[in-house]
Amino acid sequence: MRKSMLCLALAAPLLCAPSFAAINTFSASLYGANEVGAGDPDGFGVATVSIDTVGLTVSWAILAIGVDMPLTGSHIHAGPAGVNGPVIVNFSGSLAGSGLADPDLASITPANAANFYVNIHNDDFEGGAIRGQLQFVGTTLPVPEPGTWAMMMAGLGVLGLMAKRRG
Repeated sequence: MRKSMLCLALAAPLLCAPSFAAINTFSASLYGANEVGAGDPDGFGVATVSIDTVGLTVSWAILAIGVDMPLTGSHIHAGPAGVNGPVIVNFSGSLAGSGLADPDLASITPANAANFYVNIHNDDFEGGAIRGQLQFVGTTLPVPEPGTWAMMMAGLGVLGLMAKRRG
């Protein structure tokens, strides 16, 4: 019986899949010349996009210079350089934000980042004022979720009780 309990206590943490939040960060250099068709020739900027691969949430910050405000849209689109594509993530015209959940974020990975672009729109350039392809910057090291720590502490507690009983 004791041997079975010990085996169960040692195996339990292995049966529970730990949840780690990995954050992939991407950047994009935005220029009017990158637009398919006519973009804002005076506009340029930079975008930083961070995607939580577990929660499928995104945080973003876009700096746009020489682009008339207000914006009528800001998005991540699917499409390689020189090709227009559908909107994947809608930032609702906002230049910055965090915690936006979207299941389509799963399609953006470090390996295929160049197949997606950030695009901002205004009244003068409805098809897009400035645009830039995503480039992978790096991944933030995973941080164990509270549930993982709780499981480890519970397992250590069970092992401690078993050792105390034995002695």
